[in-house]
Amino acid sequence: MKNLKSLFLATTLAIFSTCCQKQNEWLDVKRSLSDVAPSTLADMQAILDNSNFFNASYSMLALLGTDNLYLSDKNLSAISQIERNVYLWAKDLFQTAPSTDFSSGYVKISAINIVLEGLDKMKLSGAEQSMASQIEGQARFQRAFAYYSLAQLFCKPFHAQTASTDLGLQLRTSSDPNIVVKRSTVAQTYDFILSDLNRALEILPESPTHLTRPGKRACRGLMAKVYLAMGDYENAKRFADQALGSKFDLLDFNSEIIKKDDPFLFPAYSNPHQNPELVFYAASQSWASMWPVYGVANVDSTLYDSYSAGDLRKTMFFRQDSEGRPIFTGSYTGTYYNFGGIAINEILLILAESLARTGDADGGLALVNKLLFSRFKTGAFKPYIHHGEQSSLRIIVDERRKELAFTAQLRWEDLRRLPPQKPLTRLYQGVRYELGAGDPRWVFPFPDQEVNLSSIEQNIR
Repeated sequence: MKNLKSLFLATTLAIFSTCCQKQNEWLDVKRSLSDVAPSTLADMQAILDNSNFFNASYSMLALLGTDNLYLSDKNLSAISQIERNVYLWAKDLFQTAPSTDFSSGYVKISAINIVLEGLDKMKLSGAEQSMASQIEGQARFQRAFAYYSLAQLFCKPFHAQTASTDLGLQLRTSSDPNIVVKRSTVAQTYDFILSDLNRALEILPESPTHLTRPGKRACRGLMAKVYLAMGDYENAKRFADQALGSKFDLLDFNSEIIKKDDPFLFPAYSNPHQNPELVFYAASQSWASMWPVYGVANVDSTLYDSYSAGDLRKTMFFRQDSEGRPIFTGSYTGTYYNFGGIAINEILLILAESLARTGDADGGLALVNKLLFSRFKTGAFKPYIHHGEQSSLRIIVDERRKELAFTAQLRWEDLRRLPPQKPLTRLYQGVRYELGAGDPRWVFPFPDQEVNLSSIEQNIR
C-alpha cells in the first residue's frame, strides 16, 4: 500500500476543491500537499460544509433491486453492467470493478476523521469551545450516517440473535489508509453508529443555520432510523417522538408552494418557500437507469396502482413517459436527484410503525391519517379506521412504501428487515430470476480491490 496515503489525500482534496470551491478557499493558499492539513476551526467547518460532497452522494443503487422499479428488456440491456447486475440480483455485482457506493462512504469517513483528529490536537480558548463542539457534532453525525448507509448494503440485517457473530463493517477511526482494519461484527457496527450519534446529540444545536448541517432533530431522526433497522421499536418510538416534538409541520400537497406545472414540483431546499418537512438535506448518487431525464426505469405497476382516487401523490410523485408508463419525478430535493436525507414524513412513519409494534396500533394509524390528510385533495380523504393490531400495522407499512417509495433506498432497507412473503421476481430475455427471504444476495459483496488490499473476509453470495 505504498504511497496510498498520499494518493488518498490528493484524491480527497481534489474532490473537495472541485465540488465546492467557495467553501474550501483555504485550499487555495496551501502551497503543497504537506500543507493541506486543516489547522483552524474555519478549516474544519469548511470541510464539513462541502455540501456537494457530504450532502449529495448517499447510495441509492440498491433501489434497483427492489419491487418499486421495472425495466423492460430493451432498457435493461442498455444500462451499465453493474446496474443490470443489481436489478437481476447477480452474485458477482461489481465484477472486479470498483464500487462508488463503497468508496464514497469511506472517503467521507476518512475526511471526517481528519476533522476529528484536527479537533483533538487544537488548543482552544473558551470562546472557541462552543464552535468546536458543534463541528464535532456535525462530524460524528455525518460519520454515523455514512456507516449506517454502508451497513444497509454490505452487512446482513441486524438480528439480535446473530449480530454479535455476523460480519460488520471496517470501523475506521483514523484518517491513515495505511492502517489495515479488519471487519467488525454487525453488533459492533451499530454500537459504533449509536455511540457517534449519542455524542452528537449532546453537542449539536437545536436548530442548525443551514439544512445541510444536522441539528438535534436530525440526530434524533437518524437514531430512530437506526433503532428501526435494529428492530428496537421502543427506542425507535422514543427518538422519533422526540424528533417530531409537540409541534411539527407537514407539507400540504394542495399548497401553492408546489408548482404543479414545473418540471420540479417540490421546492428546492434553498428556496425561501421551503418544504417544511425537510430536517436534514441530502441527495442520493445518481445512476443513469434511475434518472427520470433518461426514462429508463419505470415504476412498478403494483405500486403505482396502489394510490387511490384523490391521492395527490400519484400525480405529484410520478409522470407518464412517451409510452404512457409511469416514472418517478417527485423528489423532495426539487431536482432530478432522489432525496436521501431526513424529513418529517419518514420520522412520522417510523413513530407510527413503532407505536403499532409496541401495542398502540390505533395511535400509529392516527398519525398516518394525519399525514394523509395533507396528501389528498381537500375533502377527499376518508380516514382509516382501526380494526385490529395487525390490520392497522399492515396499513402503516403499506403507506410507508407509498410515501417513501423513492426516498434514498428505504425500500431496500424495508425489504431486508421485513422479508417479503413471496420471492421478488424478474423476467429478462426469457430467463426468470428470483430473490427470496434469507437469500445471501440481500447483502452486497465487498469490492474485490478492498478484499485484496485488506485481506478481509468476503460476504457470501
